[in-house]
Amino acid sequence: MQKDIAPTSLEPLAQLLSQVDCKGFLPELQTCLESYFAGIDLVLCRFHRLRSPEILLHNLNHQQEAKTLHPYCAGMYQLDPFYQNWLNHPTTGVFRLDDIAPSEFRRSEYFLTYYTGLGLHDELMCFFSPNTNTTLAFSFGFYQPPLHPDGRLLSEKMAYLFPLLQALLEKHHWQPAGDDGAGSEEFMDERLSEREQQVARLFLQGHSAPAIADLLCISPGTVKNHRKNIYGKLVINSQAELFQLFLRQLGVE
Repeated sequence: MQKDIAPTSLEPLAQLLSQVDCKGFLPELQTCLESYFAGIDLVLCRFHRLRSPEILLHNLNHQQEAKTLHPYCAGMYQLDPFYQNWLNHPTTGVFRLDDIAPSEFRRSEYFLTYYTGLGLHDELMCFFSPNTNTTLAFSFGFYQPPLHPDGRLLSEKMAYLFPLLQALLEKHHWQPAGDDGAGSEEFMDERLSEREQQVARLFLQGHSAPAIADLLCISPGTVKNHRKNIYGKLVINSQAELFQLFLRQLGVE
């Protein structure tokens, strides 16, 4: 084990343990993680299968919050590889973006126009205590280049702390999920068939044509025909224009 993975002190975790059933638990959780990861930017949310995420804790400034969290909860989360990974494989653990993202994600309009614009480095996500309908999701990253640019080191440190954090999060008495969240409105257009809408969503999420063919058990040629029909019906010529239609639907242009 690398000597840099284990924390130099257990005092932040001890302080967190003392607040596990108190209102000060979430602020203490933030303090604990910031003490172990200098300069870390973090967001704790509750993912839902049928509606938008709830933001429970974050340490972003007002500009980052407006640029990141508001569009995300308005609908961008539907294209997030971490959210999609939980929908399809609900499990606990620590995940790096490159480990779970679709093969064409870094070429997708979501990545090129929204994700890269955030200036986020080394993002990883921790999933705690999932069930089929909801899970606690903790996003970690840096909006400034990290002091130690090794992204693997960040994930290894978090994986080391994960069992303790999991136990503490399970002991905390969480408030029930709110009922006023917006419904999950995936990209839809009445001009498209149900299958074409499904293909359009997968392209928006960053899946390649061969990957979509595998997911839907159809041929790559059929996927290409669907894409041609989608563009024709929507009177567009590119994924960039498809993404703009998605943004217009969400009202976050």
